[in-house]
Amino acid sequence: MRIALCLIVLLTICSTSFADETIKPADPKLGRAVDFYQDVYPILQSKCLACHSGALKENDLALESAESILKGGASGESVVPGKPEESYMYLVAARIDEPVMPPLPNKVQAKALTPKELGILKQWITEGAKAGERQVDNSIAWQPVPESYKAVYSLALGPDNRFVYAGRGNRIFVYDVYSGEEVARMSDPGLLALREGDQPIYGAGVAHRDFVHSLAISPNGQTLASGGYRNVKLWNREAPAPLGNLDLPAKVKATAVDTTGNWAAFLLEDNRIQLWNLTNGQPGLVIAADDQVLHSIAFGPEGKTVLSGTESGTIRISKIADGTTTLGLKTPSAIHAIASIGEPAQIVTANLDHVARIWNWADAQKPVAEGAEAPKPALELKGHTQPITAIEVFGERKEVVTGSKDATVRVWNLADGKGLFNQNIGGPVTAVAMSSDGQFIAGSGENKIARIWDRKGTKLGDVQGTQVLTRDLQQKTDDQTVAKAQFALADKALKDAEKDKTQREESLKSANEQKEKVTKELAEAEKKATEAKAKLDEATKLLAEKPEDAALKKAKEAAEKAYQPLEDARKKAMDAVTSATRAIELSTQSVETAKKTVQAKTQAKTDADKKQKAADAELAKVKDLVTKANQVMASVHFSPNGKVLYTSGVGQPIQLWNVPDGKAIGVTAVPVEQVAKTLLTPTGAMIVLNAENKVSSWDISPRWSLAATLGPDPANALDTSKSKFEDRVTALAFSPDGTLLATGGGEPSRNGELMLWNVESHQLVRQIPDAHSDTISDIEFSRDGQFIVTGASDKFVKVFKVADGSHLRSYEGHTDHVLGVAFKEDQSSLASAGADNAIKIWNVETGEQRRTISNYGKQVTSVDFVGVTDNIISSGGDKGVKYHTAANGRNYRSFAGNNDFVYVALSTGDESLVIAAGEDGVVRVWNGKDGKLIVSFAAPEVKTETAQR
Repeated sequence: MRIALCLIVLLTICSTSFADETIKPADPKLGRAVDFYQDVYPILQSKCLACHSGALKENDLALESAESILKGGASGESVVPGKPEESYMYLVAARIDEPVMPPLPNKVQAKALTPKELGILKQWITEGAKAGERQVDNSIAWQPVPESYKAVYSLALGPDNRFVYAGRGNRIFVYDVYSGEEVARMSDPGLLALREGDQPIYGAGVAHRDFVHSLAISPNGQTLASGGYRNVKLWNREAPAPLGNLDLPAKVKATAVDTTGNWAAFLLEDNRIQLWNLTNGQPGLVIAADDQVLHSIAFGPEGKTVLSGTESGTIRISKIADGTTTLGLKTPSAIHAIASIGEPAQIVTANLDHVARIWNWADAQKPVAEGAEAPKPALELKGHTQPITAIEVFGERKEVVTGSKDATVRVWNLADGKGLFNQNIGGPVTAVAMSSDGQFIAGSGENKIARIWDRKGTKLGDVQGTQVLTRDLQQKTDDQTVAKAQFALADKALKDAEKDKTQREESLKSANEQKEKVTKELAEAEKKATEAKAKLDEATKLLAEKPEDAALKKAKEAAEKAYQPLEDARKKAMDAVTSATRAIELSTQSVETAKKTVQAKTQAKTDADKKQKAADAELAKVKDLVTKANQVMASVHFSPNGKVLYTSGVGQPIQLWNVPDGKAIGVTAVPVEQVAKTLLTPTGAMIVLNAENKVSSWDISPRWSLAATLGPDPANALDTSKSKFEDRVTALAFSPDGTLLATGGGEPSRNGELMLWNVESHQLVRQIPDAHSDTISDIEFSRDGQFIVTGASDKFVKVFKVADGSHLRSYEGHTDHVLGVAFKEDQSSLASAGADNAIKIWNVETGEQRRTISNYGKQVTSVDFVGVTDNIISSGGDKGVKYHTAANGRNYRSFAGNNDFVYVALSTGDESLVIAAGEDGVVRVWNGKDGKLIVSFAAPEVKTETAQR
């Protein structure tokens, strides 16, 4: 079969001269079937791809793969599998048909195929032109990326705005924005096993062999995706690790942990005390009950005893080693709370008379003999007007914090008993805490709040409710905002369509009126022309009878002269009627189109109205849940570094709040149902007591582990030779529901590779072919998850449908690589950032450019819309990080401090945080509302330049 397929122009190489001799194919003597990538591709690469690559497809023909060859070009197919003599590609390569390929001479010095090369091509076609499997040279001489490499190419921020992930070199650093600390580095255990001789090639904390080009975090914050060379790695946030568990024989009245974190004690409702060895998770002794009613417990100042406060006011002392119990000092009244001080050794009792007393340990151990004078307390802390419900001692600071049913939280000096702090929380106090440096005090109350103060008594923040529901409330509030915006857009579109329909109907009416007018004019013109024609005919007839009659000649001439203008007028009137008829046809079609548009816009408005009402209902529902979920917090604890406040209570998760402002920063997802109370040990472990009398201990430090590698064969994830990815993965995005991961990349100047993966099964769902003709730089899902927008080095922005991968629209206007793309939340606009130093705002529906923002001096490297607003955050190679308003292009805030090219910038939806990083290796975090630097994370110092050994 022949098709004048300039196609192969298979190998049109810019010249018209060629060698005339036909090439005869030689037997390649391979002794096997021809493999396209092993045998054919190298021939095409040296002699054809200069004009027929993915980037430069002359006559719309690419010869980079068997698939593209079989697809053919602008003129048709180039190869007929099994029939080389009917394959135009073979005929022009054999110089049997014209134009011969490659033509000789040519500008790229490509030579004609040799007989053996032609024989390989012929055999490949004869064998069916099979695609084969692309092989990549697996002999890459991988070298470890030096630890001193500091540039950050990628960032991601978790949904709780606490953890920021930075791809620096081939490592992924995890930073806690609020504590200002590095908390983890991702580590691929497979890389740890690689050795050179007897030395490991990679040390701990290495995520990829190549640079980390892209990062994305799942909507729930539990999975991080990282893109490297021909692979994507998924990292899961690990649940708290169990350290031990214990079933208690009865309900718990009070709890205590010793100062070393080695022991915990639980006062049971039957007045027994259960000890728990935290070092090995094994249960300790059960200290038997006696005739005393116990209200509170604490460990003794020497660490060898457990103290209990009794209804009688007696201090009860039990040995940890054998459970031996003795009665010590009898205080003035029932002891509702008790604590100990290590140095000097003292006991604190909170008595029924609302007074906290400090007793010397020596006095507290001895019962008072009958008739003897009772020892006096070293100090009496007076001020509470109702029973004291909570005591926390801070021996190193010589201070004690108390909370009372009188709603006050107080701090006392243990040296002189003076009050240092006194604040009202608004309800009976359930728990108190103080940071290790003494700068922050917290208390929780029966009014269902916990409050944070500074040392001076300034309220820094109230925390309450359930963060999961609060985040859901914010999500539903945003949904409502977006739904309202979409309804407004739909309403305007309908009004515009109705206005357009009215105008078209007016045009139709005018056209009908015009036709009526010209039809009348035509009738008149025809009448006059007919009458004139009759007179002309009569004059002609009479002249024919008397040809020499001068008078008749003049009469005919006069008749002709009278008739011609009238005939011209008739024709003109006929043309006017034809034109009016055509105008009516066009106007009728236009009106019908407008009616359909109005119908579509009416349906769109109806749908938007339903969506808005649904969003309103969902928001009301979540508001109700938030109110109902607000419960009393039974426990408050500061983290060892004093930068996080932990709270918990019946019906509530263990929640984390930033100190000092009380911002919600996450939940500790211990797998314990019906949490009743928590304890934080000095070692940082979390002890959790639930409503079913089960107690457990957990390591709550944040950790991540490698869950899967996408691309290579899972059986050998480090072997990228057969990866589904052709090159580096430079763009990543999770779908809004977290079920899909979009990956973008491709071979530079060859293709743009776009794929969708199932996050749970790690399977490829869909590859979207020919998405771009050059590397994809950025990807983002629309808010509803139905569309993805991509930007690539081919200068195009494109939108695809997620359901089937179909291409919906291209946006052309950048004059250089597109480096960043973003959907506005209401899906009315797109933003794109380019290497042409510009940000462009696009109308999603029409593809028109709404605005170009050109206030960067170098490439604009990233762009994103801020929350549900019309504002955008962007970064650039001129060190800039900026907020703009998309509608008018106004740069309303910039963020200073970068010392070099910036690759990426992020913003929280409420503009509370802006994060950026780039070539100088520093991850900077600013307050988005005022531009002030909050914290920065520099690349770690490296003492030696030896790789990662």
